[in-house]
Amino acid sequence: MEVYVLRLGHRIGRDHRVSTHVALTARAFGAKGIYFTKEDKNLFMSVERVVKTWGGEFFIKTADWKRLLGEFDGLRVHLTMYGIPLPEKIEEIRKARKVLVVVGAEKVPREVYELCDLNISIGTQPHSEVSALAIFLDRVIGQTFTLTFDNAKLKIIPSEKGKKVLKLGD
Repeated sequence: MEVYVLRLGHRIGRDHRVSTHVALTARAFGAKGIYFTKEDKNLFMSVERVVKTWGGEFFIKTADWKRLLGEFDGLRVHLTMYGIPLPEKIEEIRKARKVLVVVGAEKVPREVYELCDLNISIGTQPHSEVSALAIFLDRVIGQTFTLTFDNAKLKIIPSEKGKKVLKLGD
C-alpha cells in the first residue's frame, strides 16, 4: 500500500512546528510523501535534511489541494473528529492500493468532506492532527516498530538506558 499525506492549510509562521511534526510523523510511520498547500522553504529544507540523514525516499512538495483530491487515483481519506470511527472502516482502507490522507491546519472547507471518499475519526474529542495521523498510519500500515531505510546515514540502536546511534555512511 502506498500512503500519501495532504497537509491542508499550513499557515507559515504560525503552524511551522506542528506542520513539521506532521511531515516527520508521515515519514517515520511509512507514508511515501507529503503535499502542502503552501510552500514553506524552511520547513521543507528541515524535512529534507531529516530524509537525507535518516534515509528513505520520502518527498515533500506543494500541490493545489482541489486538483490533487480530484485527480488522485486512490482512496481519499480525511481525518476529522466528525467522521466515522476508524475501526468501522479500517478493512476497507487496508484494501486500497493507494491512499491520500488529508489532515487540516485551519478550518477545513466543506468541499474537502465531499471530495474525500471517507471522513474518518480517530476520536471524537479535540486532539492534535499529529496524533491522529500517527494512530491512523500505525493502524493502517502497521510498520511503526519495524520500518527501516536502506539509505540512512544514522541508525538508532534500541537501548534501555542512554542513547546509542550507529553511523552508517558519510
